[in-house]
Amino acid sequence: MDENQIINELKTQGIDLVSAIPCDRAKGLFFKLPEEFRHIGLTREEDGVGISAGAYLAGARPLVALQSSGLGNMFNAILSLTSTFGLPLPILASWRGGENEVIPAQIPFNRPLPKILSAAGIPYTIISDPDRPEVIGNAVSDAFAKKTPHVILVPQDCLFETACSATCSSPANSRPFSLSYERDWRIPVMTRYDAIRKIARHVTDEVLVSNIGVPSKELHAVNDRDENFYMLGSYTQASAIGLGIANVRPDKRVIVLDGDGSLLGSSILPVIAGTAPENLTIVALDNGVFGSTGNQPRPGADTADLRLMAIAAGFEYTWTVHEPKELESAFFASAENGPSFIHVRINPGNRDVPNIPLSPVQIRDRFQSVFSSSKE
Repeated sequence: MDENQIINELKTQGIDLVSAIPCDRAKGLFFKLPEEFRHIGLTREEDGVGISAGAYLAGARPLVALQSSGLGNMFNAILSLTSTFGLPLPILASWRGGENEVIPAQIPFNRPLPKILSAAGIPYTIISDPDRPEVIGNAVSDAFAKKTPHVILVPQDCLFETACSATCSSPANSRPFSLSYERDWRIPVMTRYDAIRKIARHVTDEVLVSNIGVPSKELHAVNDRDENFYMLGSYTQASAIGLGIANVRPDKRVIVLDGDGSLLGSSILPVIAGTAPENLTIVALDNGVFGSTGNQPRPGADTADLRLMAIAAGFEYTWTVHEPKELESAFFASAENGPSFIHVRINPGNRDVPNIPLSPVQIRDRFQSVFSSSKE
């Protein structure tokens, strides 16, 4: 089958958002995906899991396309987010590591990949007949019908590319840019709970996505709402989920309560800046520790500047705040333009709050209901 047949199958299944990182054995397909679908390019495969989760929750039918070796970077996010919350995620993977593989590093993970997927309980389909592209469509349909991940492995001998004359033009270098940056770090006065409470008091119909662990518990204790998506796993995926929601529903303001460790462990900031959703605000709650695991110091607590990282990634609207009134001002200002990034420097410490008394499916269903009702 060629890339056009694959694209036709995806369109038949209603796929309307593709997150992708390319494979050199399927160049034509990865050149055409941005032309045929709403598309978000990735630099790290697991970010596609979070983006797809947010997109589905907001009403889209997403798919991730990649080289099969990238699945190794996705397993925790697939199992702790997609599988835990019961979300559909079709994954189209160019399958490397076969008998004719010439790159040794592709073999150890990819050759036993079906057994690895089976061990993880992730459904998969191997395309064995290049004359049956409908098998891809059936696998996509299965993912949505059963609300499960489903990996579609396309071996090299089943993918025949049409003549591809696509070329990549040089990036636009004419965008004016100047930077004068003076860091003013003061002693923080807020804890994470204080900052979350300040934000939660000012939300009305905005969507909130909160990071894993204690941040979600604190948000639930402060202001439980259907519009809150509480993460129960998937370290580094909060902002990716927010991006998926914001991309699908530009009419809704999306606020992500992310953490310093989570953002430093992710590569999502350049993707957000490049996609440029005007309705997305990332609130980076920076206490310099791994708060949900006992407040162990994180690397770079005194040196890594999250706001400067956001600026370097391409964010135009950024703030660093230390006090409640500064946070309030930045929160209101961030609603005017986006994507926005608020670096909130806070003191370590967790509020003793109860666990969230909702199952993953309950969190999913009531959050999705927000988008269903807003369309009426």
